[in-house]
Order: sequence, then C-alpha cells, then structure tokens
Amino acid sequence: MDFAGVLAICEAVLPLFGAPAWSAWRRFCLVLAGTEATALGHDARAWHSLMTVQEDMERQRVNHDWYCRMLLEAALTDLWLARGDLAQAQSQAERLLHATLATAERTWQALAWDATARVALAAGDLAQAHTCLAQALVTMEDVEVPLAAWRVHATAAALYERTGKSGEADHHRALSRATILQLAQSLPAAEPLEH
Repeated sequence: MDFAGVLAICEAVLPLFGAPAWSAWRRFCLVLAGTEATALGHDARAWHSLMTVQEDMERQRVNHDWYCRMLLEAALTDLWLARGDLAQAQSQAERLLHATLATAERTWQALAWDATARVALAAGDLAQAHTCLAQALVTMEDVEVPLAAWRVHATAAALYERTGKSGEADHHRALSRATILQLAQSLPAAEPLEH
C-alpha cells in the first residue's frame, strides 16, 4: 500500500528497461505504476500505463506474460471501479477470474474472486457478492495467502456491514486487521511502512 513509494521506484527504473515491447520487466513495472496511479486517483496516468502494457501484450508475447496478465486484469478492474464504470469493471473482473483459474496460484485466485465480489457489491448485487466471497474464502482454505486474505476479509466485512450482519462484519474486519498486522510485523523494525 506504499503507493507513492512504488511510483517512485517504477519511475526511477523504467528508463533502464527501454521501450521494446518484449521487455517483461518493463511490462511488470508499468502495471505496478498503473495500479498505484489508480490508487492515488491519477486515472489518466493509470490508463496510459495499463493500455501501453495491454497493447504490448497484443503485439508480442513474452516470458511471464501469464503472470503479468493477472496483474494487468486486476489493475484494470480497479481502474474501471474507480471510474464508476461497473459494466467494464464486471467484464474486466471476469477476465481476471478466467486468467487466474487457469493457474494454481491461490493468492491470485482469491484476489480475482474478491474483485468480482467488489464489483457485485458496487452494483448492489449482494447475492452475487456473497457467492464470490464464498469462493474466495474456499480458495484460501488450508493455504497461507496473507496478501489476499486481508483484502477478502475486508470486502466480506463491507458486505456484512451492508446487509446488517454486524457480528459477521466485525469478525471479518478482525481477521483483515490481524492479517495486516502480521504483514506489518514481517517488515524490518526500521521500515517506516511498518507503522
């Protein structure tokens, strides 16, 4: 969640990767920059970064595109949500889910289910949001996926809060908080981000 830090790193290293469409690291960095720009409310910058990667992927496939594709689809889902275009966000979330289910990557699968739940929640489709969150929770069973868990539980808390189930909301909020604290405590003590 250190959005400014990620943008600073990406802006510093992007010139080192050059401009060829076949640079996997360039794509990865542009997707991260687009993700962070969305989080900071810089939609135009996010759009430019993400569309550059999408166009590069359409022109030339490179090693690790399968992984970068998941990052790209997630970033575009968040961008469409931020813009309030729920139809595009739903379509993008479906592409994200399709991409993740083709892998054994449980963190990304849980994040994809969470994205579809967040889109459904934004659209007011609480039944669909519940179904997607149930899938996210099943995906996380018996595996340690803290990068997904805190988000899935935060979305579940929002859903249960909205449906008036404050006990369930409190439970998921506590699980999200505990996971965030676990992640923070994994950082070096001198790391400002820990706080």
